[in-house]
Amino acid sequence: KAPLGPDRISSVEQLFLTGLHIEQYRHATWQATDYYREALKREPGDVRSNNAMGLWLLKRGRFEQAEYHFSRAVETLTERNPNPYDCEAFYHLGTALQMQDKTEQAYETFFRCIWNAPWQDAAYLQLARLALRKGDDNGALFSVNNSLIRNQHNLTARHLKCAILRRLGQLADAMGFAKESLEIDPLSM
Repeated sequence: KAPLGPDRISSVEQLFLTGLHIEQYRHATWQATDYYREALKREPGDVRSNNAMGLWLLKRGRFEQAEYHFSRAVETLTERNPNPYDCEAFYHLGTALQMQDKTEQAYETFFRCIWNAPWQDAAYLQLARLALRKGDDNGALFSVNNSLIRNQHNLTARHLKCAILRRLGQLADAMGFAKESLEIDPLSM
């Protein structure tokens, strides 16, 4: 059945869930952002709606606006607990900061994600990339290895590790790791 208009939905949770549904199924006549904006009008600090709105903006290259929404979500999450139950908004905030070349802030934000298991491998991968940008090959190797501890089949991390090993002059190790990675997925050259 067709969703109600945002003004006819009574709860912030249902506004978020309706927006998510519309976004997931790429509904042709409804806009997910109408529901997220209505939710944020009613509850400006809502974590899920801020995160969803931030992601929508991030995917469209509107990094500064995305940063605002992710920061609002993080602010709400850390109001009473510096280590919240979920770090998704932190991770996306780090991405928005990274895309604006705010690398130090991005590093700190990704670093805050590594304690949270669902975001640990992704955060360590981003920390490795940032370490490479600073020329810290050993720090990058440390971070990518930690990413692989959590998700050893992440082919992006495996590729990055090969590149780091090559940069460090460890060519035999790089070749061995590349061969091992190709055993996991022969099409991932």
